[in-house]
Amino acid sequence: MRKRRSDIPIHLALIAIAAMTLLPFAFVINNSFRRTNEQFHGFFGLPVALKDAARFTHAHLSGHPDRIKLGDDVVPYADAMRHCFSELVFGFTYAWGIFRPYMLNSLFVSLASALGVVIVASLSAYVFSRYHFPGHRALFLAILSFMMIPGVLTLVPSFLWVKQLHLLNSYSVLILPYIAGGQIIAIFLFKGFFDGLPQELFESARLDGAGHFQQYWHIVLPLSKQIIAVVVIVNILSTWNNFLWPQIANGDANYAVVASGLYLMSQAQNVANADKSTMFAAYVISAIPLLILFVYATKPFMQGVTSGAFKA
Repeated sequence: MRKRRSDIPIHLALIAIAAMTLLPFAFVINNSFRRTNEQFHGFFGLPVALKDAARFTHAHLSGHPDRIKLGDDVVPYADAMRHCFSELVFGFTYAWGIFRPYMLNSLFVSLASALGVVIVASLSAYVFSRYHFPGHRALFLAILSFMMIPGVLTLVPSFLWVKQLHLLNSYSVLILPYIAGGQIIAIFLFKGFFDGLPQELFESARLDGAGHFQQYWHIVLPLSKQIIAVVVIVNILSTWNNFLWPQIANGDANYAVVASGLYLMSQAQNVANADKSTMFAAYVISAIPLLILFVYATKPFMQGVTSGAFKA
């Protein structure tokens, strides 16, 4: 009993911390359903359209199905509810019409970059793990040493390099640097996992006549689904939230991704004059893919971590 009472302050502290952490998210989601005039009257009030829907439903259930007062008119219950729904989703409807190309660009860039990182890094890690050529240890440590270099120091050389290659304002200027930049941590994770695979599997495969690529394709990759999930999730999160590089290397709005797209929307005059709920709705829309990724990828991510992903 004493132990349970001693846990109460800890639980209360955790609840308070969780509430403060989630408050900004609740603020954004709530205001994505509220028009500008509602936000000026109060930052944390419920959407007026939601209150009206509850009021109309109460009147409908009270025996007045066709006497719903909407402004100066009396309309059927179904029309009143459609009006409330259109008011609630106004920001999402308007934002999606502008934001959809940015979402598609981010999905393409993130998935293509993650695929490229997995292919190149897994092949490189397989070579480091299975072949002890002269200097392989020094080369591997040299690759890992690049993790100590802040990414901001490589912005100018990277920009000059892609400019000389005529890659500016294209998908390539996003995908190729992301693939190159994701190699270091991916090689480290893959090699740590590959080192833990049983040597007997490879010896049996060699006795059966399997070549290097066959061992990689039929043994290593099928056994590495968990660590592949870790690498994919880490790369998608980093590319999806990246703002600085797309803003520097991509001046064409046709190739804008989510982060730079949000900035372009905030600067657009037609969006600024439309309704403040539009930008809040765009923030919510941009977070939905990551929320889906979190829901479905948490389990394989944790399995990959605990199965040797960070083993030295």
